Amino acid sequence: MKWIHQNRNKARATLLLTVIILVILAGGFWERSLITRMNHSFTSIYKDRLVPAAEWFHVNDIMYSKRLLLEKHLLGHDELPADVVRDKLAVHNAQIDSIIEAFETTYLVHEESDALHLFKAKMMQYNDIEHRYVSLEAGTKMKGYGQELEPLFNELNRQIVRLGDIQTKVGKELVQGSEYTMGSASMLNSLQIAMAVVIALLVQILLWTSRSVMPKKPQKFHLN
Repeated sequence: MKWIHQNRNKARATLLLTVIILVILAGGFWERSLITRMNHSFTSIYKDRLVPAAEWFHVNDIMYSKRLLLEKHLLGHDELPADVVRDKLAVHNAQIDSIIEAFETTYLVHEESDALHLFKAKMMQYNDIEHRYVSLEAGTKMKGYGQELEPLFNELNRQIVRLGDIQTKVGKELVQGSEYTMGSASMLNSLQIAMAVVIALLVQILLWTSRSVMPKKPQKFHLN
């Protein structure tokens, strides 16, 4: 009976050991998933948030360069012909278009898409009016310029600020998500270490049980 009881305990320990090993294997797959998720979050923070935020600051600088170039031309503070001014503005516009195209390839939340759509519509309207004013003679219709382009310029600036605020908000959410994922990975790692200790103890128990059920002296079957 003692032998049967010991073998039952051995079977239970073996079953428990098998279950723990399967749990550790599953935990390994989960941990790799968490690491992949963290890597994705960190990549998104850099590629979809930090880089575009810096580029939008650059767009703001370009907008002010465009405005200064046109105002100097309309006030007659430079001697550049209209064609040269128009070409310079076209270069600035191409830079902005390039930044927008790159931004559209990143991950955009719904609020970003709305802000970008409005910015593009206002930018197109602004460029059309800007193109028309380049052909005006120096010193003429500055009042009309202020009435038409000033509100559009301010609206474009507001959308740039809005996009920057969205970048900051979504970036914070990604950081918080990464911190939560990192905490889960750390907890899982601690659990795996605890299970490894349990496995070591079970192996010792199995070895001890195996020794205890073995006959201490060899049986002489030929004497029966």
